[in-house]
Amino acid sequence: MTVTSLYRLNTAEWTFDYSAAVQLQNPGEPYVGWCPCYLLEHPDGLVLFDTGISREMAADPESYGPNGAPHMVDFLETLDLEVGQSPTDHLHALGYEPEDVDYVVLSHLHTDHAGNVDSFPDAEVVVQKEELRYAFWPDGVQRLFYLEGDISPLRGPSRDVTAITGEYDLFGDGSVVAFPTPGHTPGHQSLSVELDSGNVLLAADVANSRVGYEQDLVPSFAWSLEESLESIQTVRTRARLDDAEVIVHHDPDEQAKLPDPPDSLG
Repeated sequence: MTVTSLYRLNTAEWTFDYSAAVQLQNPGEPYVGWCPCYLLEHPDGLVLFDTGISREMAADPESYGPNGAPHMVDFLETLDLEVGQSPTDHLHALGYEPEDVDYVVLSHLHTDHAGNVDSFPDAEVVVQKEELRYAFWPDGVQRLFYLEGDISPLRGPSRDVTAITGEYDLFGDGSVVAFPTPGHTPGHQSLSVELDSGNVLLAADVANSRVGYEQDLVPSFAWSLEESLESIQTVRTRARLDDAEVIVHHDPDEQAKLPDPPDSLG
């Protein structure tokens, strides 16, 4: 079986310095990055890949989570929520409720990718074990991007969390396959999606722009430059072997390759 529909659901736009997104290039130039998540309809279940930015966090970062996230106040000055919707609002517009989501697959646990995990308490969460471990004890600049308010719900005793190691075939039919692409973070993963119309690789933050992907220029704050470059090659190789279209996560031109909801790829 294949995925019948792939929806791109944008949650916000976040403007940051181009040199942060594309390693030390064009400092001072603004880069307007999209912050989407993706809904996959499959005959055996509904899948959400990433969960976008939490509007609760954006509204009151100092009170967000067990210990707040006051350091986010300055970052939020360049966040535009008006151009997007929360994942749950997107789902409602498509005729779904949060409890209809069977799986939430997380590329990694940075706040712009895991901000609404608590909105899907009935879903099985699929995340790389390495990422789950690191997220609670990050180091260096990475400490800025992991928020307790995002990830602490994953520790709840009632949460169904599948911590994977390596490649993971979600339905056992090759239509939705998570595969490790570390470097941006220790446990970053991308998603291979098989549609009737062709194959798509949702690369997530393997690179933050098409230029970065094509020229091996990864974000300047990457956890590991060496592993980031290896993961770009991993995605390129897989795309060639699977004849797949690669979608780089934050690049608005890349996101324009996917239709606006309620339209979808199928």
